[in-house]
Amino acid sequence: MAEWRVLLNGRNFLLQTDGEPKRLGFYTTRFVEAQDPEAAELAAVQMVRKDSAFQLVLNDRSDPPMIYAEEIAECVRSDSEYPNTGYSFYDEEDNS
Repeated sequence: MAEWRVLLNGRNFLLQTDGEPKRLGFYTTRFVEAQDPEAAELAAVQMVRKDSAFQLVLNDRSDPPMIYAEEIAECVRSDSEYPNTGYSFYDEEDNS
């Protein structure tokens, strides 16, 4: 298996911030082991979905949030020593 660096973009996440629901997007990078880029994207998305930060998503089923890979690159093993944590959030309502 190869090591992959996956840059993810999350869109349309309705989350509670400062006591009010707000539609946010985010970027995050995850390092995964996978057979190919498609499997790397799936593994990285699953890591984020399991994160407790997203267990309180307020979206209705008719308006689901989305997570997709913007960049997938094979990397050397030492690259994957970085933690698989952290998000850079942005306000989607300001970027419409």
